[in-house]
Amino acid sequence: MTARGLSDQQRATLAAVYATLIERSPDRSDQQTAVLSRVERLIDSIDDVRDRRQLGVLLSVIGSRAANLVATGKPRTFASLDAGARERVLESWARSSVQLRRVGFQALKRLICLSHYCWPTEDRTHPAWRAVGYPGPLPPPREEPLQPLHTLPIDRVTELDCDVVVVGSGAGGGVAAGVLTAGGRSVVVLEKGDNTDARRMTQVEGEMLGALYLGGGLMMTRTGSMPILAGSCVGGGTTVNYTASFPLPDTTRAEWDAISGLALFSSSRFAASFARVNDRLNVGTCWSTPGPRDAILEHGCNALGWHVDQIPRNVTNCREGLECGYCGYGCRHGSKNSTERTYLRDALAGGARLVARCHVDRVLTERGRVHGVIATVTARDGTTHRLTVRAPVVVVACGAICTPALLLRSGVNNPNIGRGLRLHPATGLIGLFPDRIEPWGGSLQTRYSDQFADQDAGYGAKFETAPIHFALPASAYGWDGARRYREAVERLAHTGVVGVLLRDRDAGRVQVTRRGHPRVDYELSAYDVAHLRAALHGAARILAAAGATHVHSLQTPPVRIATDGASWFEQFVSATDSRGYRHARMSYITFHQMASAAMGANPKRAVVQESGQVYGVRGLFVADGSAFPTSSGVNPMITIMAIADHVARGINESW
Repeated sequence: MTARGLSDQQRATLAAVYATLIERSPDRSDQQTAVLSRVERLIDSIDDVRDRRQLGVLLSVIGSRAANLVATGKPRTFASLDAGARERVLESWARSSVQLRRVGFQALKRLICLSHYCWPTEDRTHPAWRAVGYPGPLPPPREEPLQPLHTLPIDRVTELDCDVVVVGSGAGGGVAAGVLTAGGRSVVVLEKGDNTDARRMTQVEGEMLGALYLGGGLMMTRTGSMPILAGSCVGGGTTVNYTASFPLPDTTRAEWDAISGLALFSSSRFAASFARVNDRLNVGTCWSTPGPRDAILEHGCNALGWHVDQIPRNVTNCREGLECGYCGYGCRHGSKNSTERTYLRDALAGGARLVARCHVDRVLTERGRVHGVIATVTARDGTTHRLTVRAPVVVVACGAICTPALLLRSGVNNPNIGRGLRLHPATGLIGLFPDRIEPWGGSLQTRYSDQFADQDAGYGAKFETAPIHFALPASAYGWDGARRYREAVERLAHTGVVGVLLRDRDAGRVQVTRRGHPRVDYELSAYDVAHLRAALHGAARILAAAGATHVHSLQTPPVRIATDGASWFEQFVSATDSRGYRHARMSYITFHQMASAAMGANPKRAVVQESGQVYGVRGLFVADGSAFPTSSGVNPMITIMAIADHVARGINESW
């Protein structure tokens, strides 16, 4: 494999893998050239050269005669095998006892299936979409959307001066910018992602994953066992999240006070920050009407006598019907009260300046205090320009993956940086129903259950739902042959999901490569898996109680059980246990990253003080989920915003 691109042999193997994963049909032949070209572009877009090379090595190994001799008894290249033999080879990788082989299979399957299902064909639809009645991208809204935020163009080497430079524009950075500007500060906001306003939100999954998410939605933990989805655009995670706006539970606030040695989280000051954030974002349950997908969770829990309740949401005049459900790719109607529509708009109205497509290389420090940042801005034409922003205060709020990476690149000397990372690993269970569910439509999330949330000392898992378009089956469905995989995808309109969001106790770590890219080390512990296992089995009971005829796990190979037998539940438990829940045997994803630069009273165990200021570096603050002492156990947006409000108000009062 060259530095950027596949060799001819690797290309031939990739084409054969595609032909094996996706069952042969007339439309597959028409799409093959476009899909394979798209896969190559996705590989080429990966920042870390080591990850690109590993994918090339993977294709070389799969394609080799020696590797296929073991699986088929024939010393032939993968591309020269017949369809049945190729399928046996891929199944041997998918079910291998060697984690590296399982991860390799999942990486290729994810890239190929996303590229096949998540872009339309030439007629702006897709044969698989038509087969299930999926409408694809909806027409643009009738109302004129809000004007996009003005960004400062950088087309040459540039220096700026301000009182505070804020790195990141999401839940942390957006709030910090708004509060600091309201306090009379001169603020410059630097955002790594693009300024993708409503008119550029196409709702094509593949396009929006690339435009709105960190690493184009392709970032993974180091072992490849968990994709990492984090917003990377103006508004950050608040632009793409599912609007769930939970308060931090009182028990967690008390736990954080005890762990951190602070009295902040249970204080009236922190409660006031929450109240201000809730008010500005219009948090409430007025637009929390359950669609068919959320009704499954509600009906199943009610039938079992289990807890279920409404999710408060940060929306105004939400459409709630079939025009909704796509907002994980940005809300084109302007109903989601993201920072782009609230705090950032406030900040720019007050004189703040915003720079998009801006990667902050390092924070400038001298003799224990900050002087600003050095960054690289990518212009629309692809050229890059150096930007230096001079400021006596720097607020780092670029998320729990990129914040510790920036601190490490900047030479901040604290061994706790990057440690303590929690990810709220998320998975789910699929249920098939006689009636159409159309799980892609309706409000993003309106119901949740805490029935399994406190299995031990406040640790366990929440039940929530999520819209299901084609990216979820492409990425997360288990594969046990092309035909069965296609049949599972074709049942999408009759599919419901109970999502399982784990509050993880045990931590991972963020480090940086030689080139400064973040790398995430994280594997589920046995302690956390036990809680997830119990919740998954509970999810099966919810789906059955709501009327599902079958339940399917997101394992490879998937467990598929009909719910009409007397012992179906025992069979399900036995089968899922035999598959396993760790080390790339089950599909997980993380939407929430936190606790990688924890706040605390003891600099030997924490990274930042109660004020948010980094220990040992005057003027350097952290104001995002990195500062959490542990995982929140609830969707963290509102807590991140409350921390940012607290930190920014402290800067206004003290600097």
